[in-house]
Amino acid sequence: MASLTISQIQTIKEHMTHDESMLAKKFKAKKTPYDTQSILLNELEDYLSKGWEEVSRSKYKAKIQRLKPAGRRFEDDIWCMFYNLGFRHLNYDEKLEVQWGDKPEDKHQLDVVAIGDEAIFVVECKATENIRPASFKKDIDDMRLYKDGVMKALRQIYGEDKKVKFIFATRNYTFTEGCEDEKRLAENRIFQFTDNTYDYVNSLIKAYRTTVIYQFYGLMFRHERINNDKIRIPALKGTMGGHTYYMLSMEPATLLKIGFVLHRTRVNTQITMPTYQRLLIPSRLKGIGEFIDKKNGYFPNSVIINFDNSERKNRIQFDLASGGSDDTRTKLGYLTIPNAYCIAYIIDGQHRVYGYAGSKYKDSNTIPVVAFDGLPSDEQLRIFMDINEHQKAVSPSLRLDLNEDLNWDSPYLNSRLKALRSSIIKQLGRDNSSVLARKIAIGEDTAKLQLKPFDTALSKSSLLPKATTKEFTDHTDVCLYNTNCVEHNKAMLEAQKRIANLIKECYAYVYYQMIDEHKDEYETFIECNRGTYAFVSLIASLNEYLIHSGILSQKSSTKEQVDSMAPYFNILINYLCNMPIDEKTQIRLIKGQGADTLWLRMYQNAIHKQMPEYNPDGLEAWLETQDKDLQEAGKECGRQIEKIIKDSILRKLAELYGDMWESKVKKIMGKCLQRMDDNEDIDNQDWTDFMTLQDYKEIIESNWSIRKDDDESFVTFEAEFAIQVSDSFRTKTDKLKWINDLISFSKAWTTSKGRPLSLTEVNEMQSILQSLAPTEDL
Repeated sequence: MASLTISQIQTIKEHMTHDESMLAKKFKAKKTPYDTQSILLNELEDYLSKGWEEVSRSKYKAKIQRLKPAGRRFEDDIWCMFYNLGFRHLNYDEKLEVQWGDKPEDKHQLDVVAIGDEAIFVVECKATENIRPASFKKDIDDMRLYKDGVMKALRQIYGEDKKVKFIFATRNYTFTEGCEDEKRLAENRIFQFTDNTYDYVNSLIKAYRTTVIYQFYGLMFRHERINNDKIRIPALKGTMGGHTYYMLSMEPATLLKIGFVLHRTRVNTQITMPTYQRLLIPSRLKGIGEFIDKKNGYFPNSVIINFDNSERKNRIQFDLASGGSDDTRTKLGYLTIPNAYCIAYIIDGQHRVYGYAGSKYKDSNTIPVVAFDGLPSDEQLRIFMDINEHQKAVSPSLRLDLNEDLNWDSPYLNSRLKALRSSIIKQLGRDNSSVLARKIAIGEDTAKLQLKPFDTALSKSSLLPKATTKEFTDHTDVCLYNTNCVEHNKAMLEAQKRIANLIKECYAYVYYQMIDEHKDEYETFIECNRGTYAFVSLIASLNEYLIHSGILSQKSSTKEQVDSMAPYFNILINYLCNMPIDEKTQIRLIKGQGADTLWLRMYQNAIHKQMPEYNPDGLEAWLETQDKDLQEAGKECGRQIEKIIKDSILRKLAELYGDMWESKVKKIMGKCLQRMDDNEDIDNQDWTDFMTLQDYKEIIESNWSIRKDDDESFVTFEAEFAIQVSDSFRTKTDKLKWINDLISFSKAWTTSKGRPLSLTEVNEMQSILQSLAPTEDL
C-alpha cells in the first residue's frame, strides 16, 4: 500500500493518546467490569427493566451499573494490562481504524494498540461469556490479510525502527492441542494470547512491578533480535560435570534484555525448555534495589544462566585470546553473544538481576555470571533444586509440580508414577480445550483448584496401578496404564493422554449438563477443592466397575468410557441439584481428613441407591458407620467394657497387694493426677476416674501371670483378660489384641470428633463385653 496521507495520520492520532491524566481516567473506567451512570429517579424503572441494577440513590438521582458485554470487558482488561505494564501511549477509544490497503474499504478497526519505546503491540480480542470451543479461521485469515499494511502504517507514524507484534487474544475459548487455529497463528507469526497468558502476564505485573517489561518482551519476542549489534565480552572457558561453562562479567542492563526466567506457569507450555522458577517476591526486589542504590551495595556471588543454543542463528561463539597460556585447562578469550531476546535462561539469581532494573547503576555496574551453553533440561532443573534444596521458598506445591521433570526417567516404578500423576494434572489445567483450563494452581500459578486433591485422588484411585520400586502390585486389571509395555516412556505418555482425556471429558459432560440452570451446584460440589477428590475418585470407581462388569475394557476409547458413565453421572447430577437439606449441611460443614471420604461415599451412595449393582469396595462398611443406632450401641458397649475393666482391675490389685496396691501403679497414678490438674471440673472425682484403656493395658501386662500365694482360688490377670478376637490365640500379644483394638475404637465414645464404628467393630466389642461379663452377670 501507499504511504498514509496527512489526513489519515491525523485520524489515527485522534484515537490515540499519550496524555497521562487522560490515560489515568480511562484506566479507572476500564478496570471496572461494569458500565455506570447517574440517572434521574423517574428514569430508574425503565433502566432496571433493561438489565441495569441500582447501586445507590440520592434525593433526585440514582447511580446504576450493568456488566459490560464479554467482548468489551475483555478489550478493557487487555488495555488495562498494557497500562499496568507501563505503556503510556494507547488507543483512546474503540473506534481506531487503520488503512491497510489501497482500496477505500481496506480498513480495519483495531481493538487495542500500545506504543512502547521499542515495540508496538496490536491486539485482536475475542471473548465469550461461557467456555466454548474455538474456531477462528476467518478471523485469523483476516488478520493475516491486514497485518503487513497495518504494520507499515504504524511504523510510518511511530518510527520505522520499532518492532510490531500482532497478538490474537481470546477469553473462555478452548483450543485443542495442535489445532489448525494454533498452526495458522504460528505460521503468520501472530502471538497466541490465551487465558493462561493473560493470567501469567498479570502475575508478572504483580511480582515484577516496574521491572516487568523485560520479562514481557522476552515472552513476546523470544529469540528475535533486539538489534544486529553483537555483544562481545572477555570470558574464561572451562568444563564442569562434562558441560561447557563460561565465567564473565556483564552489565545488568544487557542481561535484563537477553535474559528470561522460566517460571513454572501454564503459559510456558509454549516454551520447550523446562520451567522451574518461582515468581519474584516484590518486597525482596524492592529491598535489593534500595540496597544497590542507597547503600552502594553489591553481590559478589555469581548469577547462573544457560544460553539456549536450539537455534543456530542465536548461538554464542567463543574465540581464544592471542597469547593465552596452555598451562591450564581454563581458556581465556572473548564470548560473542547475539543481541536477542530470551536467549539466556536465569537458573539462579533472578532477584539480583531484576533488582538492578530500576537502579541507576544498571548500565555502569557489572555482575559476575557463570554461563552454561546448551545445558540439558534435566541438568538445569537439578542445579535449581540443588541450590534451593534447603530453602523454604520452594513450596510443597512447586515440588509436587516438579515431580514430572524430576522423576519421569527414574529407575523406580513408584517414582515414575509420581511423575505421571503430575503430568496428568498439568495437562488438565493447561489444555485449552478443557473446562478445567486455568482453574488448577500449578507451580507459581494461583487458581481456584489446588493440585494436591487431584494428586491424592489419582494416587489412591485405580486409574493408575500401584507399584513398589520394582514391580506393579495392584489395579493392573483395571488401570489405564499398560503395565506390560517395557518402554516406560511410551507407556507413560499413553497413560497420561488417556487418563487426562477421560477426566477432562467427564468434567465437560457434567459441566455442560449443569452450567445453564445449576451453575451454583456445579461449582459447589464438583468444581471445588473438596469436590475434586470425590469426583476424580468416582470416575475411577465407575471405570473399575464397568470393566469388571464387561461393559468396558482397559482399551476402551474415551468416548466409550464417557458414554458408559453418563447414566451414572446423570443420577449424581440429579442428586446434587436436589440434595436433602440435612445432607447438604453435613457435606458443607465437615472438616478434616474425613471430608474427602464423606463426599466420595455420598456421591457413590446416591448412585448405588438407584443402581444397586454399583457397589464399590468400602461403601457398605461406610454406610454402616452412618447408622446412628449402630453408633450409639457401639458407644454404650465401649463405656460398659471400660467400667467392667476398671472395676475388675482395681478389685484384683486390692486382692493382690492389699492397702499397698496404689504403690504398685505409681506411674499411672501420677499421669492420672496430672489429668486431674488439667481438668477444671473434678468435683467428687477420684484419680482412678481418669484412668484410660492404655493404663488398664499396662496394668494387665505388668501383672499378667502373678499369682496370690495363699489363695489358690485367685484368678490371674491372664485368665481373666485373655480374650480371643482372631484366629491366632497362642502368644501374649494374641491374647491382648482385643484391648489394642479397643484402644483404637475408643475415640468413638471418648471424644466429640471420634471416628465412626463399623458393624464388624461393634460386633467385636459385643464379643469382648460377653467375654468379660457373660449375659447373666449383666
